[in-house]
Amino acid sequence: MAHPFSSGIQIPPLNWENFIRMAGRTALQWMTPPYCLLCHDQPESRNGLCHDCWHGLPFIRDPQCQYCARALSRPGICGQCQQRRPAYDSTIAPLAYEDPVNEMLCALKYRQHLSFARPIASVMVDAAITQRQKRPDKLCAVPMTSRALRKRGLNQSVFIARFISRALGIPLCASLLKKTRHTDQQSGLSAKHRQSNLAGAFLCRRRLDGQHVVLIDDILTTGATANEISKILKTAGAARVDLWACARTHPQHKLLN
Repeated sequence: MAHPFSSGIQIPPLNWENFIRMAGRTALQWMTPPYCLLCHDQPESRNGLCHDCWHGLPFIRDPQCQYCARALSRPGICGQCQQRRPAYDSTIAPLAYEDPVNEMLCALKYRQHLSFARPIASVMVDAAITQRQKRPDKLCAVPMTSRALRKRGLNQSVFIARFISRALGIPLCASLLKKTRHTDQQSGLSAKHRQSNLAGAFLCRRRLDGQHVVLIDDILTTGATANEISKILKTAGAARVDLWACARTHPQHKLLN
């Protein structure tokens, strides 16, 4: 949702370093044009995808709840958020979690196909600009435990956040949040158990007095993790916390571990 008091996020002005990087990338692509990451058949048109695959992504066209990005029949606030507003102040989730978005995110998350982070981040950047989101002071990402990070090899949310930070010129504080213990998959728990499952699982490593922070995640499912982290960020002094995710699941959809 647009913020009327905001001039909106914009792409930072081009400097010589970025110009040289873009010129080199353009020259390399002219000599050896890359092919689409999804279909592997057509030349890349936009951020790793060909024209047809980019425009075939399942963008959510319906109005979305201004707080949780749940699809609605008309603009406004969903019934759930009317009853209990989340700790985060707004949400961007431009895609539905269905083919081929689930394939892209799983390939990045579990098979370390890092090239998919570029189109994923690009979709989120476009949404932030189009919706004229207020420019935050910093970005952070949903953390993983040290054990989970060693097992998987990367934190996909941090990896996506790095692309967004670079594209928009917004500082990323990758070490701001720490996950202190393992938690169970939220989508398979009752509302009561979701709360106890996440209680005390996150901490913020520094004060954020009066700052506007954006939390980056790949998928928005129940929103419970983002809600708990937003509480932690506001306890540390953040004045506003927004959530930017690539995709939102259907309310009845359950993710596999």
